[in-house]
Amino acid sequence: MNHALNIPQSLLKRLDKISAESRTTPEAIIKSALIDRLDYEEWLLERVDAGMADVEAGRTYTRESMLKKLGVGSGRKKAA
Repeated sequence: MNHALNIPQSLLKRLDKISAESRTTPEAIIKSALIDRLDYEEWLLERVDAGMADVEAGRTYTRESMLKKLGVGSGRKKAA
């Protein structure tokens, strides 16, 4: 499956420079960048889903209860 992308000229210049300096093809750099970004996006979505499942299951703490549990003050100064 091939897709055409509109890539700004400024990015193409950067890609050409990195490609020449690293002796790697532009295609390999783009493929690697896409893989890295997709891996990150999949990880992030999994973490968000897990966090939302915790919220829905009631497995969360308020800021105040967590600070109390840790034995730390609220960090806010009271007005004089």
